[in-house]
Amino acid sequence: MAEGYTKLDLENLETRLDELDSDAFITAERECRKSADPTPDLIYSSVFCAKLAAAALEAPYAQIKALKMPVFVAVVERTRNFLLKTLAGTVIPSDN
Repeated sequence: MAEGYTKLDLENLETRLDELDSDAFITAERECRKSADPTPDLIYSSVFCAKLAAAALEAPYAQIKALKMPVFVAVVERTRNFLLKTLAGTVIPSDN
């Protein structure tokens, strides 16, 4: 763990993502667009997912970025899966 950061509680990442409002999504999107993120659909951007995870965990983005690669990838993938699952649930109702 990098100095100056508190330990991240990754156990409840999806629960914390579910608590975010649209402002967190829009803020992460705006930051990615300002930095010229070339990903056409930001849900597939590692930076976008890391920024959302940081917002959900109330941690600085730099702390997420400083994670060892396997942990960083896990955080990004869990965030992306959360976003895609939420989207799939609105497109394909669970009672079908």
